[in-house]
Amino acid sequence: MNCTRSNHGRSTGRRHARRSFCLLLCGILACGLITSLAAQSAAHRVAVVLDQEAPRFRPQVAAFEREIQGFFRPGEITLLPPQAGDGTAAGVRRALDRALGDSSVSAVVALGPIGSHLLARAGEPRKPAIAATIVDASWQGIPQKDGASGVHNLAYVDESYALSGTVADFQRMIPFHRMAVLLDPELLGAIPELAGNVRYLVGSAGAGAVVVPARGTADQILAALPADVDAVYLTPYPALGETQTARLIAGLGARRLPTLSYTADDVPAGALASYEPPEHWLRRARRVAVDLQRILAGEDAGTLPVRLIGAPRLTLNLATARTIGFSPGYSVITDAELVGTDSLGPADTVSLADAMRGAAAANLDLKAANLEVESGAQDVRIARSNLLPSVESRFGGTVTREQVAASSLGQQPQRQLDGGLSFSVPLYSEQAWAGYGSEQRLQKGRQAQREQTRLDVVLDAAQAYISVLQARTLAEVRRSNLYRDRSNLETARVRESVGSTSRADLYRWQGEVANARRDVIAAVSQVQVATLALKRELNLPLDRPLAERPVTLGDPALLAQDSTVLTWFGDPARYAVLTRFLVGEALRVSPELTGADAAIAAQERQRTAAGRAFWMPTLTLQGGLDNVFSRDGAGSSAPTLPGGIALGTGPDLQWQFRIQASLPLFTGFERTARRAQANIDLDQLKVERAGAAQAVEQRVRAALETAASSYAAIALTREASDAASRNYELVSDGYARGTASITALIDAQDAAES
Repeated sequence: MNCTRSNHGRSTGRRHARRSFCLLLCGILACGLITSLAAQSAAHRVAVVLDQEAPRFRPQVAAFEREIQGFFRPGEITLLPPQAGDGTAAGVRRALDRALGDSSVSAVVALGPIGSHLLARAGEPRKPAIAATIVDASWQGIPQKDGASGVHNLAYVDESYALSGTVADFQRMIPFHRMAVLLDPELLGAIPELAGNVRYLVGSAGAGAVVVPARGTADQILAALPADVDAVYLTPYPALGETQTARLIAGLGARRLPTLSYTADDVPAGALASYEPPEHWLRRARRVAVDLQRILAGEDAGTLPVRLIGAPRLTLNLATARTIGFSPGYSVITDAELVGTDSLGPADTVSLADAMRGAAAANLDLKAANLEVESGAQDVRIARSNLLPSVESRFGGTVTREQVAASSLGQQPQRQLDGGLSFSVPLYSEQAWAGYGSEQRLQKGRQAQREQTRLDVVLDAAQAYISVLQARTLAEVRRSNLYRDRSNLETARVRESVGSTSRADLYRWQGEVANARRDVIAAVSQVQVATLALKRELNLPLDRPLAERPVTLGDPALLAQDSTVLTWFGDPARYAVLTRFLVGEALRVSPELTGADAAIAAQERQRTAAGRAFWMPTLTLQGGLDNVFSRDGAGSSAPTLPGGIALGTGPDLQWQFRIQASLPLFTGFERTARRAQANIDLDQLKVERAGAAQAVEQRVRAALETAASSYAAIALTREASDAASRNYELVSDGYARGTASITALIDAQDAAES
């Protein structure tokens, strides 16, 4: 009894102990969770510092902010409104000091080149900071150690593509002797080393350089250009607005000065060329976002990589090239992103609907079909002529030998003028009526064939238009792949220079670049071939420039513009209803079946005529009028017999009418064979018509199946493309860091391209 109580007491004590331990553990976890939630609720504040407020660059700043926000979860960071300096080194330094001295700010990002230079050259910052726009770290004397800044709390972004290489490429493309380099005077004041390095850069390309501080308006900058310069390098100048920048570029073009712009955005505005890498600004923004993630996760900014590896890509304005009298070579055109390529004006730019309407109005095959229909209308008139009266006139003069005329007893005068009229009226002819009826039906068949040709021409024009867009897209993909290969080649050069890879990678990427250039040349050639085919469909001069507008699912020329049709593709019941409706419409309006029906109707009329040929006679009314207008000479009068008896001659005016019914009695079984042949031919046409109807239905159903599967695959293809692109970015970054092999990178690039 006592043992039982004792055991019971120990058991109760253990339960109390376990309950107390659980309550303690829950309290610890709850405290940790509350602490964690409190930490998460405090979003990191990031200050952005601009060199100055420049309306021209507001879209780039907004895009920069969107890219950074996209890398963080909502509420994870707060981007403060940008703080702008006054464009001077002193003003930008004050803005940086305010941001760095703000205790509520977790990190500072300097977006402008002046602020980035001051930040990177100022030593260790008081808090984590990123200099986002370094022109060239080696020029600016910015610290670098093992691929990072090596300065606590300092990270920066240094674009690794060589500006000297781009100037040398520009010099090879369009040779010049002296280049004017337009630079922001405040940037020159902040980075005095720029002037000397720019002269060295242009000099290494084999030309002279003069640095022109871009002060004042566009006209003042143009007036400051030396008279002996034959090329211009245009760099960003925030103080110059959009209007003045456009005026400056137009003025350079008016002087026929080849203008190389640092930014590709100036090329559509009229600058000749730019070698800025694609998405240059966005790539910087993404690098800053990644750096911010790592900094806010606790990494030291001074250990983050500073190289942003990229390869230059030529953007070329062909309209400007024509203006300044420059004709780029084929290798340049195939490598470049082209602006102002084909269109000389709005009249040369067509949409899908324009192409279809233009083909229906001007295509030569359709014009030939129209002429065939007009010719067939005359065949109908010819067949109808066999049902109408025919009248023939005759007028003649006869001269006969005198001796023969004298001995003709007045029947054949030596000279005679006579004439007459004859006519024939088919009262009823089964063959004539059958021919006329058949030709009428065959004419309907010709009209149906013309409609078939019209639809084929419109379809061919649409397919040719889409083929051009596909060829252009493929060419862009090939150019993008070439850019990636060049970027990877640049990465391999950097890795080889620091000893993290062998020259084998370098040679492999050189081969990939050569193959990519070959693919670009082939793709550009296919664009020209496809464009020629489109011009032929539109009956345009084959040497006439032409540009095409892109096509979307909402294009008025497409059935898919009605979104309800697209939703039916995913509903089997509605899809079946849609299929039945479209098949019925196709069978109802198909010109191919209309032509087949016309041929059957014509053959049925021939079969009827072949049957009536056994018993239906041909009735004809014929007649004529003859008259002798004059006769003279020997034999012109009847001779007189002895005794004064004169022989008579027929009257000068004679006429006659004749009604005739004719029916062949035996033709060697020809009529039997023709009737049998007519029946066989009719059966053949009906079988062909059934086959044509089956083919029409098959094409409609096949087209719907293709459209449904293509529509369903659009989202999947886009998803696969996005995944492949993200995978390529990860593998490319891994290859740059040495954690991914060249084989993995090539596989990822192939997947992204496909």
